[in-house]
Amino acid sequence: MALIGLNRDELDLSQLPKDSLYDPKKDDDLSGVQVRATITFRITNPDGTVVREWTEPAHSLNNNFASIIYALWNAGTFGLIDINGNGIVINGASGGTMAITAPSGNDLYGIVIGSGASAGSTPPPSAYKLSAQIPQGTSSGQIEYGTVTLNSPTLSGQITLFTISRSFTNVSGATLTVTEIGLVVYMTGFNMEQLGQPPPLSSDYFMIAYDIPSSEIPVQNGQTLTITYTFSVTT
Repeated sequence: MALIGLNRDELDLSQLPKDSLYDPKKDDDLSGVQVRATITFRITNPDGTVVREWTEPAHSLNNNFASIIYALWNAGTFGLIDINGNGIVINGASGGTMAITAPSGNDLYGIVIGSGASAGSTPPPSAYKLSAQIPQGTSSGQIEYGTVTLNSPTLSGQITLFTISRSFTNVSGATLTVTEIGLVVYMTGFNMEQLGQPPPLSSDYFMIAYDIPSSEIPVQNGQTLTITYTFSVTT
């Protein structure tokens, strides 16, 4: 095969090995390992009839998530922003726990939903809370938060996946519109402190993923919205 020519346009690139054509601006996964996340939405009527069900790609994991993973692997000091906007320092990354399995009626962690984003917009990686969370409750503007279900990882071929799911039931008396979703973890037992405050801080809540659906999701009075995150790793 001859590669002689005055410029690149004269070369027969179809005969070149694929790896020689790697363009880092276009190919962001040279390793072949893929980490993916999707969100499945299901709206049901009070009798259990499925009104609509669809799946979208998630854009989820944010700066808080990356900081936590770094600290767990490095066992060092790292900083986060909690859901109240406070700067939190965690000194070392051992001896504590992280939970996402919030019980029913608890809107502090697990999958949480809000109405303050513009549907279809790009979620910022620096987001540490929802713009306008829809709170737990049965009054106007509120929604009932179900139990968070976290399924164990399953392996099939080259794919390992697990799911996180939660249902939200609207008994507020009017339609509620969902435009943002977050994943909030409850961290406790770590050596934590809030900047500017005396230590220690025994526990705190951190949003580690933030998503904005492609369009507004109206949930009518009496309907239930179930949100399921599926995280998968393909090797």
